Amino acid sequence: MKQDEYIDWSLLVRSMNGELSEEEKASFEEWMTDWKHREYYERMVAEWNEDVVHETNMPRVMLRLDSMLKEQKRQRRLTLRRKWLGWSAAAVLLLGIGGIFMIENRAIEEENVTVAEITPGESKAILVLADGTNVNLDKTTDTARLAIGVAEIIRNEGKITFTGDGEAGELAYNTVIIPKGGEYHVVLSDKSEIWLNADSELKFPVSLKGRERRVILSGEAYFKVAHDTERPFVVETDLGNVRVYGTEFNVKRYMGEKEIKTTLVEGSVGFCKKDDKENYIKIKPGFQISYENGGNPVVQEVKVDNEIAWKSKQFRFERCPLNEIMNDVMRWYNVDISFSDETLKKLYFTGTLNRYAKIETLLRFFEEGCDIKFEIKGRSIVVMKR
Repeated sequence: MKQDEYIDWSLLVRSMNGELSEEEKASFEEWMTDWKHREYYERMVAEWNEDVVHETNMPRVMLRLDSMLKEQKRQRRLTLRRKWLGWSAAAVLLLGIGGIFMIENRAIEEENVTVAEITPGESKAILVLADGTNVNLDKTTDTARLAIGVAEIIRNEGKITFTGDGEAGELAYNTVIIPKGGEYHVVLSDKSEIWLNADSELKFPVSLKGRERRVILSGEAYFKVAHDTERPFVVETDLGNVRVYGTEFNVKRYMGEKEIKTTLVEGSVGFCKKDDKENYIKIKPGFQISYENGGNPVVQEVKVDNEIAWKSKQFRFERCPLNEIMNDVMRWYNVDISFSDETLKKLYFTGTLNRYAKIETLLRFFEEGCDIKFEIKGRSIVVMKR
């Protein structure tokens, strides 16, 4: 079986019930040639055989299996005890280097963890108005609704809505800055909605009454653009522009990363390089266009849910190198992550994890899938070989 192939939980369950087809048996036997896979499966069988009722989503089995794993790892610095509540039956185990579980809807309780408190991101931002006025948009905002000019801030929903345009004339911009460990939802006066990810910045004109609606982005944002055939909507970045009339799409362009990625959910968008403002390359829903400075734009079909998982409160990755995953983790949890060995950056993982889980919980899944460990000191994390 190739390294990038994976086996699902239903196959493991059917194996324990003796229900595999000949083709499935061949795949399963090849998977079992890895001693780690065999050891893990034998533990599962032992727990399975003690259950009177065999549940296909296996919450009871996994609860006891986890207790066994915890006992073995008691000497490790990060020792956690998991309590499973209403765990859904979506679990995928990737074979080869970087195997990981995909598990959703879980509640975790820490036990004897002596690490700094690192919390996931939350709704917070800084609004910089065209006149230089700064407003913090977070839990410290004094009122549930606060009007500033044409803006109405709805604190409890992590959302700011602009209810009207400013005076047309000299071009002036408002700016929304999202720090690391933050996210925010912006509604422009034309009813276009923008969800901003951590460590992002969006500039948009005080007035949207011109021939086009142009915003400037650094970081990552999901756009739901109000349809207007007379005034195209343009997202400007340092590497190129995305042009639309009314659609939903995601743009990711962090300055520390080498490329821009635009993923189309529905509608139609076009992309042009910064130095080529006329030749737009169009893509269809389900496709992504990526561009690295000095190269040529690349169009490919992608799994959209993976690309916009952050908006659905998840980390979702498929055969993704660990260093790329950790970039997203750093921005969301506002931590610094380094690698003691450069080869660890190229370990590949597949999984879906809760974006709002404790960071110790998140890191544990990577440790289970590979011979690595994470050392946490304050807000600094080092990835190292076990």
